[in-house]
Amino acid sequence: MALTQADFSDFEALVRDTTGKRELQCRPYLAHAEGLLIQQTFTGTVQHYEVRSYVGDADIVLVADLVTDTGGTDKVAFLWELKAPQCHLFEYDDNKRRCRPTSDLVKAENQLLHYVEEAVGSDTTRQRLGVMSRKDIRPGGIIIGTQQSLLRSPNLSQDIALAETALRLRRERFYEPHGIRILLWDRILDAVRPASRI
Repeated sequence: MALTQADFSDFEALVRDTTGKRELQCRPYLAHAEGLLIQQTFTGTVQHYEVRSYVGDADIVLVADLVTDTGGTDKVAFLWELKAPQCHLFEYDDNKRRCRPTSDLVKAENQLLHYVEEAVGSDTTRQRLGVMSRKDIRPGGIIIGTQQSLLRSPNLSQDIALAETALRLRRERFYEPHGIRILLWDRILDAVRPASRI
C-alpha cells in the first residue's frame, strides 16, 4: 500500500530531523520500500523485525519468494542493518585527502556480517524464517545517513567528493562482490514518495 502524502511528510520530517537519531521511528516506513530493498521479481514478502540471535538482533529480515528464470520460486531471506538518517558515513582520515568510514558505518558492517553468519549457521533461525537452504540467507545491506550526512563536518563543498570516492571504493571492493548494498535514507524517501497528481 502506498504512503499517503501526510504519512510521507511525517517520514520525511523524521529523516530530516537534526535533534536526535530517528532510526526506530523510520523503520516502519520501510514496509513501503520492499521493491527497492529486494530488487528482484518476488511474490509476497514477510518482514521479521529484530530477529534475535546469539550475536545480536538483526534490524530487518525480508523473506521473499523470488521468481526464478524458469518460473519457479526460491524462498530467500535478506538481512538489513539500519542506522539513523542522522549518522555520518565518512569522516576525514588523518591526511585530510581521503575519508574513512565512521564508527557508525563500521559498526553496521560488522553487525550485518555477524547476523548473516549466525543465520546461515542456525537451523533454528532458518526454520523460523522458513528458509532452510543456507545459500538463501543473504545480506541485503545497510541503510544509513543521507546526502547531508555523507561526510562529517566537510571543510569545503568539494570535499564531499572525497567521501563519494571512499564509498565507491568500498562498494566496488567490498560490498558488491558479496551482494551488500548501501542505501541512504534519501533513496528510501524517493522510493516511497507518493505519485503527484496532475
